[in-house]
Parts: sequence; structure tokens; C-alpha cells
Amino acid sequence: MNYLGIDAGASGTKWSLVDQAGLVNSGTLQAMDGHLYRESSLSRMHEVLDQVKTSLKGFQLTNIYMGITGVNHDGKIEALLKEKFNCKSHVVSDIELAFRANFEVGKGILLYAGTGSIAYAIDSHEVKHQIGGWGYLLGDEGAGYWLGREAIRHSLFALESRNIPEEFSLTRSVLNELQVEDWDGIKAFVYSSERSQIAALSKIVDRLATKGDKHAIEIMHKAAGHLAYLVQRADKSLGNSQLPITFTGGVSQSKVILDELEKIFKKRLVVSEVNISLRAAELAR
Repeated sequence: MNYLGIDAGASGTKWSLVDQAGLVNSGTLQAMDGHLYRESSLSRMHEVLDQVKTSLKGFQLTNIYMGITGVNHDGKIEALLKEKFNCKSHVVSDIELAFRANFEVGKGILLYAGTGSIAYAIDSHEVKHQIGGWGYLLGDEGAGYWLGREAIRHSLFALESRNIPEEFSLTRSVLNELQVEDWDGIKAFVYSSERSQIAALSKIVDRLATKGDKHAIEIMHKAAGHLAYLVQRADKSLGNSQLPITFTGGVSQSKVILDELEKIFKKRLVVSEVNISLRAAELAR
């Protein structure tokens, strides 16, 4: 018997196939989301699932466990999985999958910071506690998109001063990355780009903060404060818990932010090393 796990987030889709003995195969594909009311999202899901199916040629699946961003529970994703793979499936949000991949219920808090940010827990009564995760227009402070946006805002303030940006400064690094020199160029980039392209600027902020750039450090410290606040709200929602915290998502790889969070949460905090798509496949067994 073969079991498929799919972890579909904003930055990519990872899949793993296991049998009773362990991992059989795995892969990484383009991102997809669960907003199937959008023609582009539906088309993308068909494309990605067809690519997975091609990779699994010759394997008959018993069950699928999928976590996907933008999930809805109207049964359309399950129906599509049935159409493609002719087996039963269980579909949850990518955040719920990440939690279940790292914790048993009631045993911890997941802090996720990728393109967006959220603190998430399922308590011992199977009640779900979702803190943040409001999307880039209303929240997601401290995550990749927020960091990229703050870097752009800093650059705009610097341009307003009419001073020539110093070489290797945050402003010069952002302008070089965008291949622009002024507001018109920045505006064209911001309003024609995917969120992931703006979130990618977070790597520049992190790199410069690591090298000691004071403006980048300030942004990263603010990000850590926002992420800490998510956990503090989760603690309150759970009844002022002191549960272990697992930090995951692309931003969790930043030593600057991790150091700040460790100052606040001491030994409660660890960075996840779990292969989520593999755990999804194991959950499907």
C-alpha cells in the first residue's frame, strides 16, 4: 500500500510517497493554492497534480493527506484528488498540517513565518486556536512580505531625502535588486509583482542585518517583536500556556530573528527540522 503526502504552501508544493517500510519517492513543484473559484488557481492545481501523478506512474495509492494554503471545505479539492488518483484523501490547511507534523494535539504552539505569519495550536479538546494569519492587507506582520515591504518603504524614505544611497546600504541593495533608481521604478515593481517577489526581498534585509546594517537590524527586530506578539496572544487564547513553541517557515532561518525570539521565550522555542510532506504521507497511513 502507498500513501501520498502533499504540502502546498505559498512558495512551492512538496510531495512524498511512502509505503509501509518508509519513503519511496519525493519531489518539489510550483506553488498552488486552494482558491478553486479562481480559474488560475484551478488550472494550476490541475497542472501540479498531473505532474505528481506522472511521477507516481506505476504506484496505486491508498490514501492522500494534503495541507494547502487557502483551503476550503466544500469537497472540491477532495473530488479533484479522487479524479486524479482514484483514492480517498484528507485535506487540511497548510498550517494545520504543519502543526500536526510537529506536535500531537495539546502539546505545543506552531509559529509560522513565511510569506505570511501565524501562531497556531490545537488544544487537547481538539479546539483550534488560530492567531493572526490575516493576509498581507490586514496583517502578516513579521513575515517575508512584511519584511520586503518594510525594506521598500525604508528605500522610499531614503529617496525622499535626495541623498545618494551609500554602496552596500539597504536602500542601494533594494534598488539594485529591483533594477530601479526612483519612485516610478519602485511603483512599477510593487504593483506588477507577485507577493512572493516582494517577500523575496526579506533575504536582503536578513543578509544586511547579519552584516551589521543598522536599518536592516531595526526592521528585523521589529519583525521579531511582531512574531513574539503572535505567540503571546496564542498563550492567552490557550489559557496563559507555557507550551513548547516550534518556529517554521522561511523566516525561521534568520539567525537575527531567532536570537531575538530566544531572548523572549528562552528554552521554549526550537526551529522545526521536520519534513512536512513526509509527515503528511505518514499521517495518511
